[in-house]
Amino acid sequence: MADDALNRDALEREATAAAPSAHSFTAGQQSDMEASASLQIAAMADEVLQAETRTLGRDFLALGLLFLIIATTHITNPLLTYEVTFGRAWRNPGLQAVLSVLLIVCALAMARQVLTSRKPEDQAQGATRALRRAAAVVLAVFCVYAALAGLARWNPAAALAGVPPELMLEEVEDETPPQVAAALQSIVGVSTALELAAIAAVVVLWRPWARLAIYRRALRQQTAPIVVGALVIVLWEVLIVVLQIQQFLLPRPSVIAATFLDTYPRLISAAWITFQNAFWGFALGCGLGILTGIVAARFTSFSRALLPLAIAINAVPIIALAPIFNNWFGALNAFSKIAICAVLVYFPAMISTVRGLTSVDPLSLELMRSYAASQMQLFRKVRLPNSLPFIFSALKVGTTLATIGAIVSEYFGGSTAGLGFKIRDDAGLFKYPDAWASIVMASLFGILFYLVVSAVERALLHWHVSFREK
Repeated sequence: MADDALNRDALEREATAAAPSAHSFTAGQQSDMEASASLQIAAMADEVLQAETRTLGRDFLALGLLFLIIATTHITNPLLTYEVTFGRAWRNPGLQAVLSVLLIVCALAMARQVLTSRKPEDQAQGATRALRRAAAVVLAVFCVYAALAGLARWNPAAALAGVPPELMLEEVEDETPPQVAAALQSIVGVSTALELAAIAAVVVLWRPWARLAIYRRALRQQTAPIVVGALVIVLWEVLIVVLQIQQFLLPRPSVIAATFLDTYPRLISAAWITFQNAFWGFALGCGLGILTGIVAARFTSFSRALLPLAIAINAVPIIALAPIFNNWFGALNAFSKIAICAVLVYFPAMISTVRGLTSVDPLSLELMRSYAASQMQLFRKVRLPNSLPFIFSALKVGTTLATIGAIVSEYFGGSTAGLGFKIRDDAGLFKYPDAWASIVMASLFGILFYLVVSAVERALLHWHVSFREK
């Protein structure tokens, strides 16, 4: 037994001496091994984090870009603008200019996001990288073509075909010379070819087939809202039929959808007028509210004096303000609608700004003061960054308030081309499906307004902890 124990001890000592240990490496070797392991762990963590934080932002951007390509193609030729149902929705020159600007902005964002991305799925070599660059060039060519037609009101294809520029902006009459009509038709072919090339370029940059995992995860997360929404629409349709509810009380969703598809060109024209009033009221009210909030945060006595007034004005119903403002500024004056929207969004913007500027961590202020920071440096480096999430929360709320204010102000008088007047007119004539179609269009414009502000927030506050946690 003693001999066996001695043999086992000898074997263990030999194995221990032969096996490599941490003490058998030099300090430099040990440091290199730890650094290599840390890099591998960090790379794996980054890959997992990127997989979990990928969103549908690029997909929404690509879908919006595809829509803008199709829409701007229809404003490059009168045959598409006035003789195609979809084209008639974009006849307004101001709306055409906005579409052109949005196309350029979205195209730049898409190209920058793909070509400068460091995500594994966006890393490309050789032919794939060259294909993406070629797609970006094709998209840039289409953007220049659409911008010249939508902003400069000059169509390069029309200039090459010898068609006068003024004919590209007017509806084609029956007495148009045959050679001019043939030239316009050839320009349609050029525009369509550029449109298809731009769509293919967006698909190449988008690469939806490489994002299937993101779609599956998003579908799992949004299954409940989708199911609930579908059930509400189905129950709405079925209950109206079963209970025999009259159409003037509540139309069926299928009737509203059919009416919307029949009248959407006129609805978009009316919504554009309403949206302009809402946007300028939003910009004026939020701008003044933010400036007032900065002053109120600096002078607390001014803030205490202004807060009761803000509460009192917010308590006034909007239906009471609309007739008064129409009387002050004139029912046909657009500023009466803009002023109502500005009043609705002014105080939320001001209060949120004050809250964001004053709710700063005292330790951060003490640290900056220990570095002898001035009041302006405190504002720029601590207070303003801290207030941005509060300000954007107020801006997102302001989008819905401004849309509501514009529609209600039009409902009580003024322009006969806005959504508010159209809802009142259709309801007064018992055209309830048309009134509901106008309500759907107002909701779509309000949602789009909200999404644009949210996109700006994400672009400017990508560094904030709230977005990192998401």
